[in-house]
Order: sequence, then structure tokens, then C-alpha cells
Amino acid sequence: MITRLRFSRFIVGLMVLFCSSVVATAQEITLEQALDLFYTNNYDILINRYEIEKAYGDLAAAKIIPNPNISVGYTGYTTGYARTDNTVNVYRLEQLIELGGKRGYRIQAATQGLEASRLSHKDTIRNLLIGFYTNYYNLVLDELNIDFATEELKRFDRVLEIGEKRYNAGFLTLIDYTKLKLARIDLENNLTTLSTQYRNDLEVFNLLLGGTGNYKPAKSQAKEEFPAYKEESLLEAAYGNRFDLLALQKQMEAIGFTQKLARAQRIPDLSVGVEYESLATKLEPGRGAGLSMSIPLFYRNQGEIIKRDAEYSQIKVQIEKIRRQIQTEVRQAMNNYASSLSIFGAYQKRKAEMQGLWEKSEQAFSLGGITVLDLLDTRKTYRDFMTKYNQALTQSALNEELMVRIYTGQIAGKIAGQESTGQTKPGVTQ
Repeated sequence: MITRLRFSRFIVGLMVLFCSSVVATAQEITLEQALDLFYTNNYDILINRYEIEKAYGDLAAAKIIPNPNISVGYTGYTTGYARTDNTVNVYRLEQLIELGGKRGYRIQAATQGLEASRLSHKDTIRNLLIGFYTNYYNLVLDELNIDFATEELKRFDRVLEIGEKRYNAGFLTLIDYTKLKLARIDLENNLTTLSTQYRNDLEVFNLLLGGTGNYKPAKSQAKEEFPAYKEESLLEAAYGNRFDLLALQKQMEAIGFTQKLARAQRIPDLSVGVEYESLATKLEPGRGAGLSMSIPLFYRNQGEIIKRDAEYSQIKVQIEKIRRQIQTEVRQAMNNYASSLSIFGAYQKRKAEMQGLWEKSEQAFSLGGITVLDLLDTRKTYRDFMTKYNQALTQSALNEELMVRIYTGQIAGKIAGQESTGQTKPGVTQ
């Protein structure tokens, strides 16, 4: 006959098997593979990528030469459409010729605008990666907690077996034995909650990756050693690689060409035309040519020049601001990284001590050296410690990733088929 303890284990095993069945069908992928899928299929990235197409449309329009005009005129006909001595048929073809390099400035401005759009798209990816890395390390934390909770449940089952033997032998009261069994229910519920959290985070993970696939991060050993970084090296990398700064610099170049275009608009364009005429009743042929241009007497594009000058000054201030913002973000990221390392280091120093405390408590309980309350209190202390230890570990890894990848612009992996410059982490202190 199955004992209550074994039956409880059997039910928990079924629950864990059922909860993990959906996760087990997911395909394991590495972080690099996940990044490639993210760059290729993420919905927000795909939506924003069309901004590049819009900018390419501006460039294509800037390269087009103005269309010629054709005009046809008939004069001097009677109401019966009979020709008279003053009948004139005129066929005229005109072509606008832009002077002052306007077309070239327009093309240059659109070219720099296209480059700025590409860089802005990459900066959008950089910002979206904050959510990606946060979700990824949440999954890492979920797995660490699930592994710990599963192992904790197995270890507690051994304690419960000892408690059952002591209860049957009369060395443990019914109320203490009941407390042990109730404590196991708490462990079961904790494992169920952690498994549910993992599945929910996995849903977000697959939404971020886009497409129709079902993936989960490949299980890997979380590192427990973290390097130090130099602020000067991180800032140098950020100033050279942050896409928002590079995009503004390209926009500044584009506005520089629009300034030149606005000033070139003061030069009037030339309209060249040729015509063919047929005259009088016999429609005798005649040919002609002509030139026309406006006289820049009053309007000399003053308003547009003032506007473009203001835009140029404005973006200079924006660049100054973004450089200061980059400095602030890098320093904040370093502060967060240092803080998380300090917290993790405090837990890391006590990890072996806490593990030893729990093992000694199990041995002491098996020998009758401590009460059930002492055992449960020690187990709760150890569980809280390991929960905070895992959280501090993954937070340190996340803060490092954000600092050296996001806030310096050293994005890992490939973006839109182009290899990123960030293949190694900058600023590591040797």
C-alpha cells in the first residue's frame, strides 16, 4: 500500500511533469541564436525598419529631374473651325533647368538623411534590447530558482522520511510531524509558482523573438565572476558607437546641405523652351525658342534660410545634450553594476556557510538534536538566502550586459545583415 508521503510525491511528480510538458516542446537556442532571431523577426524592429524605406523614397525623389512641360495652342479659328489669316497653331516644349547646384544639394541632404534613418533604426534596436536582455535574464533567474526549489523538495523529502520514522517510533509528536508535512506543501506550491512564472516569461521571450517558432534559452552555467571596467574606456566606446549620437551627427550633415539648398534657392531657375508654329490659312511652319526665369527682386527665400539656420543651431544643442546624456547613462550603469556586485559579493561570501548550516540542521534533526521549529526556521532562512543570492547573481549579469552592450552601443550579434562592432566587451580592466 502506498504511504501518504509517497502518494504526495507521486502527485507532485505529475504536476511538475504536466507543467513542464509545454516547455519541453520548445526548441533550445543560445543567446547568440536568440539575438539573430530578435533582429530578424521582432515586430517592433520590422515596423521601424520601414522608416528606412521612407528615407530611401526621399532620396529617390531627390535624384529625379523635373518633368518637361508641353503646351498646345490654337487661335484664329472661326466657329466652323475654318482657318483665317490670323490662325496660329503653337506646340511648345519647356524644360526647367535648376541652377546653383540645387539638385546636388538636395541629393546630398537626402543621402545623409537616409544614413541618419539607418542609424536611428539601429538605435531603436538598441533600446528594444533592454527589454530583451531583461526578459532573458529573468528566464535565467527562473531556471535557477526552479532548480533550487526542485532540489530543496528532494532534500526535504529525506527529512520528512526521517520525521516519519521518528514519529512511528514515538520520538516525534503528531503536531510536529504535521508541521513537517505542511511545510512540504509550501515547497510544492513554491515550485508550482516558479514554474508558472517561467512559462509566462517564456511567452514574452517568444513574443520578442517574433515569428511562429517556440523557443527557450539553452540552459547554461551562470558565471559567478565579474570583471571590473574603466569609465574612460566605456565612454570612449559610447561616443564612437552610440547610434543616437551618430544619427544626430548625420542629421546635422543633412541639415548643412539643406542650408546650402535654401541659399541656392535665391538663384532663379532657367526655363528653356522650343516651339513649332503653323500660321494662316495655309498653316505655314515656323519655329522658335525661348528662355524664362523669375526676377529675384522681392522674394529671395529669406524665410526658409532663417528656418534652416535655426534647425542647424538646434541640432548642435541636441548633439551636446546627447553626449551629456550618454555620459550620465554610462555612469549610472556603472553605479548599478557596482551596486549589484557589492550585493552579490555579500551573499557569495556566505553561500558556503549557509549551505553548511542547512546540512548540519538536517543531521542534527535526524539525531534529535534540534526541534522541528528550529529545522523549519533554518530551512526558511536558507531558502530566502538562496532566492536573494540567485537574484543578485542574475541582476549583476544583467547590469553588466546593459552597461557594456546597451549604454555604450556595443551591440552583440548581427543587425540587418551587418556585423556589429561590439564583438568584445570594452573597458575591461586587465
